[in-house]
Amino acid sequence: MSKTKTDEHSKKALKAGVWYTASSFLRKGIGFISGPIFVTLLTKKEYGIQSNFAAWFSMAAVLCTLNLKSSVSRAKFDYEDNFDQYLSSITFFGTASTAFFYFIVMLFQDFFVNLFGFDMIYIHVMFLELLIAPSLDILQAKHRIQQKYKVQVAISIFISLSSTFVSLFMAYSCRNRLFGKIMGAEITNMVIYAVVFLYVMYKGRKLIDFNAWKYAAAYSVPMIPHLLSNNVLGSGDKMMITKICGSEANGMYSLAYQGGMIVATLMTCFNQAMVPWLFEKLHAKDYGIIRKVNRYYMAGFSVIVLGSVLLAPEVRWILSLGKKDYAGTEMLVAPVMLGYGFKFAYTNYVNVEQYEKKTALVTMGTFVAAGFNLITNAIFIPMFGYMAAAYTTCASFVVLLLMHYLICRKSGLTVMYDNKFNFIILAVMSTISFFIPFLYPYMIVRIVIAFIIGTITLAGMYKIKKAYF
Repeated sequence: MSKTKTDEHSKKALKAGVWYTASSFLRKGIGFISGPIFVTLLTKKEYGIQSNFAAWFSMAAVLCTLNLKSSVSRAKFDYEDNFDQYLSSITFFGTASTAFFYFIVMLFQDFFVNLFGFDMIYIHVMFLELLIAPSLDILQAKHRIQQKYKVQVAISIFISLSSTFVSLFMAYSCRNRLFGKIMGAEITNMVIYAVVFLYVMYKGRKLIDFNAWKYAAAYSVPMIPHLLSNNVLGSGDKMMITKICGSEANGMYSLAYQGGMIVATLMTCFNQAMVPWLFEKLHAKDYGIIRKVNRYYMAGFSVIVLGSVLLAPEVRWILSLGKKDYAGTEMLVAPVMLGYGFKFAYTNYVNVEQYEKKTALVTMGTFVAAGFNLITNAIFIPMFGYMAAAYTTCASFVVLLLMHYLICRKSGLTVMYDNKFNFIILAVMSTISFFIPFLYPYMIVRIVIAFIIGTITLAGMYKIKKAYF
């Protein structure tokens, strides 16, 4: 490839990355803005049930659809001449797989109602949506590899806006507001997914291709344990709180967890921006620059975490619109945010594993951390209540970081980082976070400190961008 074409490709990839990051912020922003409204419309129990529904939906979406969308990026090269046929075939394969799981659920309804913790009507809605939901994931995977970022961003934002507005309207209008909230969002999604499903089928005009099914399954199914483990780390605590403490307790915890998602969104966006640059430097074996930039990178994000923990009471107040029912949950926002600080550090090592194509190592590390999360939740939630889940989840992210660090160290993949510096930064971040809650009664002091931290962080980010990007 000529230098001119390479430069054009890099610029297009960079532009796509900026658009994806911006759309991610916008979609998360829609959820962040609408969240407080739902908190006021729903009781704590109803809020907990809808959060539990979302957690189970994300788990079922991975297992029932076989994660076939992950094969699209590789299939673009192996099925170049009949790519649309491949996409329609695996879309139908995902539908057939989901139908099989739905049949099993229908045979043992009482068991699954007890397992999921919500009524059968919501289980029907979940599976009816999953029958056609893979079509959108697969179409968007196609758009990503073709760098049709404007189309993908437009579809994502349209779905977020439409489902949010309809669910808000129905939650406000219906006597059963939980029913209105869930049905408003999911039925809106189903209408959009049905249109996309028909479009994908029309473009490919092929339903059954056993060779394509075998190819997609061989590529995608081995990644399911990793994705399920990630879902356990992200949603397992909500499921267990619902089973052990009830939906009302899960409502309290889910609001605190929503506050921590601010840091999670920043983590995702920072990582999306960093990965292209990191892979380029890894390819050139320019470890000195990586090490130097990574010090700023780790220190800067740790400061962001501390600033977010400082403002945890205000985050809680905004999310609950000042409802006294949720008072005290700011003490859970802090450990959730801190946990994402450790998860941010873990992405350093996962990025290297992915560059080196060590995907089996990624799965092993995440699986161990998820197991640790389930075990500690089972032990400590019955002992200390739902609040324990925030701390066990934070500890699970520490285990996740340590697992991937040790795996990379054993494989000789840590030389590009100043590991001692990184762990000192994390220790300082954790220690300061422990003392920050003592400042929660003094709002003005915290806001001034957060403003100073924010100013320093932005100045540092500008300096790094100017020097290295």
